Amino acid sequence: MATLHKLQEKEVMTDVTLTLPDQSAIPCHKVVLMAASPFFETMFQSGLKEGAEQNIKLDFADSDTIKTLVKFMYTGDIKLTAENAKEIVAGSEFLCCKHLNAHCEEYLADTVDCLNCIDYYRLGKVFNLKLLIKTAFDFILFKFKEFKGIANFDKLTEDELVEVVSCDQLNVENEDVFHFNCEWKSEQEMLCGVHRPHIVQFANKVYAFGGWKTRVTQEFDPALNEWRMRSQMPGRCCYGAAVAFGDKIYVVGGEEKVCYSYDPENDEWKVLSKPTHAYHYSFPFATVWQGKILLGNKEHVEEYDPVEDRWSNRDELLPDGDINEMILHASCTL
Repeated sequence: MATLHKLQEKEVMTDVTLTLPDQSAIPCHKVVLMAASPFFETMFQSGLKEGAEQNIKLDFADSDTIKTLVKFMYTGDIKLTAENAKEIVAGSEFLCCKHLNAHCEEYLADTVDCLNCIDYYRLGKVFNLKLLIKTAFDFILFKFKEFKGIANFDKLTEDELVEVVSCDQLNVENEDVFHFNCEWKSEQEMLCGVHRPHIVQFANKVYAFGGWKTRVTQEFDPALNEWRMRSQMPGRCCYGAAVAFGDKIYVVGGEEKVCYSYDPENDEWKVLSKPTHAYHYSFPFATVWQGKILLGNKEHVEEYDPVEDRWSNRDELLPDGDINEMILHASCTL
């Protein structure tokens, strides 16, 4: 391996040049790149246009990362650090270098701590690194009682938090009761005061739809601490619910039996098929479950299929008439 690296450094019989994002160049041997990476093997043997060229532009990572990866292909050695490990994982995934990917995963799993466990857990999810996912998740469970010391714990998504607290291995003295000490902060007031609006979070923003006898739509951006008015709902919805699903927000239920979809990106509303049941004087609950939207109260549950734009009765889902149990179950089994 050392001999190959010397030949590369001296540009002896190199037959391809890799051009990096910073416009620097690395002379290489195709046969070495092919032996180390299925990505290059496919490129040079499949008849692709790039395979016949002498200069190949690479931009899947920053220049330093690509240089580190190429050096690894020639020497078999690589120095992993907390600063470069994530980039090396992403680069090795792109180049289909399974052995390097496994080596990176072992390094990351061995270095899981309170400062990185959540980031590493998410990284494992992105690249399907099963060992890292399990190690980081187990660490979060074990350190749960010390959650204040876990970096970015307050940034866990709702789904991630549900996954943690619903796990049987959660390290708490009483799995039924635990407390978070939260600090409240005053934010900018809504532009239009409303009574009982339908609130939902979507794409790092908060939306407030309608309220008593109003159709207003208000959007809050926490990063800017700023509210702005958006397009009004097509109609009122008293005693309804709002739920985010895919790239849309749905306002459903109410005395009026409504089903509206809202596209936040384009600020557009669409009127859809009405639910089968009207909800009077009590707010129903709505959640996403198995690709559908469930809507109901203690007496009735119905299901909306966004693809078919169709509502169906699902009263059989009510566990002993307790809608709260049904909603919790649905939230934990997405």
